[in-house]
Amino acid sequence: MPSHLLLPDPHLVSSRRAASGRGTPISRNRAEHGAHLQAELQRVVAAPRRLDAGVDPNFVFKIRAAGRPQESMLEGRNLQVLGETADYTYFVLSDDGTTGLATALSDYASNGALNSLVDLIDDIEPYGAEDRRGPGLESPPPGRFLVDITIWPSRNRAQAESRATMIDAILDRTNGQVQLRSLSPRRNIIRALVDVNTLEDLLETSVVEQVRTPPVPFLDFRDWRTLSASEITREQVDSAPVGVLDDAPAITHPLLEGVVKSVDPIGPNDYPWQQPGDHGSEVVGRVLLPNLHEQLRDGTTITAHGTVHVARILEPDPGDPNGAPRFATSAFPHELVEQGIRHLHTTYGVKVFNLSIGYSEPYSDIHLGALTETIDDLIRELKIVVVVPTGNVGAQAFTALTPSDHHAADDYPVYLDTPEHRLAEPAPAALAITVGSLALSEGVAEIGNRLGWRAIASIDQISPFSRVGPGIGTSTKRRNKPDLIHYGGNLAVNDSGHVVFNDMGASIVSTAINPTTGQLFKACNGTSYAAPAVARVAADIAHAYPDASANLVRALLAGSAELPQSATRVREENKAHSYYGHGKPSSYRAVNSEARRATMTYDGEMPIDTVQIHPVPIPEVFRRGSGSQRTITVTLAFDPPVRRQRREYVAASMQVDLYRNIEIDELQRTLRRQPSTNALELIRGRRHPKLVPGPDSVTSSTLQVRRWTATNSFINDDEVFYVAVTHRAATWARGSADYTIQSYALTVTLEDQNLVRADLHQLLTQQVRVPARVRIRSLP
Repeated sequence: MPSHLLLPDPHLVSSRRAASGRGTPISRNRAEHGAHLQAELQRVVAAPRRLDAGVDPNFVFKIRAAGRPQESMLEGRNLQVLGETADYTYFVLSDDGTTGLATALSDYASNGALNSLVDLIDDIEPYGAEDRRGPGLESPPPGRFLVDITIWPSRNRAQAESRATMIDAILDRTNGQVQLRSLSPRRNIIRALVDVNTLEDLLETSVVEQVRTPPVPFLDFRDWRTLSASEITREQVDSAPVGVLDDAPAITHPLLEGVVKSVDPIGPNDYPWQQPGDHGSEVVGRVLLPNLHEQLRDGTTITAHGTVHVARILEPDPGDPNGAPRFATSAFPHELVEQGIRHLHTTYGVKVFNLSIGYSEPYSDIHLGALTETIDDLIRELKIVVVVPTGNVGAQAFTALTPSDHHAADDYPVYLDTPEHRLAEPAPAALAITVGSLALSEGVAEIGNRLGWRAIASIDQISPFSRVGPGIGTSTKRRNKPDLIHYGGNLAVNDSGHVVFNDMGASIVSTAINPTTGQLFKACNGTSYAAPAVARVAADIAHAYPDASANLVRALLAGSAELPQSATRVREENKAHSYYGHGKPSSYRAVNSEARRATMTYDGEMPIDTVQIHPVPIPEVFRRGSGSQRTITVTLAFDPPVRRQRREYVAASMQVDLYRNIEIDELQRTLRRQPSTNALELIRGRRHPKLVPGPDSVTSSTLQVRRWTATNSFINDDEVFYVAVTHRAATWARGSADYTIQSYALTVTLEDQNLVRADLHQLLTQQVRVPARVRIRSLP
């Protein structure tokens, strides 16, 4: 089939003014407001503290603000900003006993000094033990137990080392034992064996951001079903390699042999690895065998697509009777992932990665973890594609209750909207492709007397265990996570109302070798098996377009996705996206253009805080139409820096807008002279077709898919439309010498499935070399 076409060269609008980021000034009664804040600060200082236990004398507290205060004004009061959240809650450290802030509040109350700072502050609250108590420590276990101690981000390595020394002093005094250490200004974490007394000291220590039990991947256990090796034949199709970070797969499996090109353990050479479990084999099978279910059903040859390179970072937990996988204990999860990705990228040139890893609890806006940030940093630095799952939510086998106390079958899908079903790290990673799970089957296996057994979700509904979005962001309308969806299985309930986790009819099937019976397949469920199916599509794109950037691979991946029919039954569009993302991707649609659906692409960059205008040729036959629906789909992918301790996790937002029937000079002049906010609203009416969803819904996303659908003819419109791409840097990222240029990819797809004689791809091939009379003059 025909390949995609290139968009005409874009043109830069270079003289835009950046927005200040400041809102409307707030007016306060300074006497009342000053007294209120002084009283709250006194409560912070008077809060119980364990100074007798050797806890440091600094104060950490929360400032709840109505907007963004200037950090320089806080620093002038001896306050260091440690982090911020979407609702303008700031975590600050005072190293002078709060004297500087107390003086500022007193001056404000008496004469209004520093009103630009103090007027923004709503409340001052303690940051205490319960703020630092993380997952797994709601009821600390008896005896000694492992915890991960996350230290607040530091200005530099010396400060990070100083803060780690404070933790070491507490552990030494209380006989805590350090197991692992990851020391850097942004990610300073200590894993230690502690008791309850040590924990209480840690929870009262100012430099501690959070203490939690070590995170583990959440994995379901499986029954199995199989065919014998003599009944299986395999053929091979070329595609780009995929890097898989998981447990070691069974390389002797007849469907994996020869296509698993390497299995490299990550960690010290003398690390005592456990014998591999099945998870690595199952995940690799989902990457390599995208049509396994259909081919097993039809009894046809099994087709393996591409190859994989495996970095082993997981192993069975010897302390778990079922052998649940755990991260290798030689390093922290984020270190294992970083070492694995760098190794596969450097050694084998891998550009597409799959991490079927998800923690067992919802992510925290306040304490976004090191693993999520590490993945985003690596994507931007190495220009790679990383696919991760949304994570899984379990249910009690005998009661069928979810963590939100809903019945897994009777209350489906109500419980999907509960906080307990929120994304688990690293799913919020802004630059990763985050994948939720669909049910492939709604029928339970017909074995014996199973009257009353039933699958929970219907075909193409979201799997009951799949976590949902949205992801990180400030807009209540945001549609950013998950990005995509694919088949990951289903759960069933039996006639006693008990949950059946791996019913052989409702689940998906993947590769695994039973060492006792030699069986070759296993029934399994989880978002861990949806993610590798999407990694396969990404690798197919990278194979078809080897020069494509990671941004372009992401854009083509999302642009190929289609929502299942079940998504239309979710009335709220934002909720539908939080379940299904942009839909299920297709290798064929991602790679090929055709007569009724043609894609044009741009893969490049632009200076930050500017606008770039892309001419888009629109053939006459597409503009004429015949009463049918014609769609222009615009997809944007970009990779800004991230910082987990900032209110805006990503360093920038970008927006696309569609224009028609406007002279390019007028469009340039309008966009050049306007500030970044609301500039595009000055061109209204039919000249500015409204893309769906609206800009407020996608501003938190680095992967955006927006559409304009026409049902009537617009034959009199100009033959060239324009897509304006706007970049806006976050306040914290402006002025950085390291962030002056933003890479991005743009795709524009024209689709009219009712065309009979015309060929969109052929017509665009003739028009994509835009005539000289419509070319845009470069800005002076």
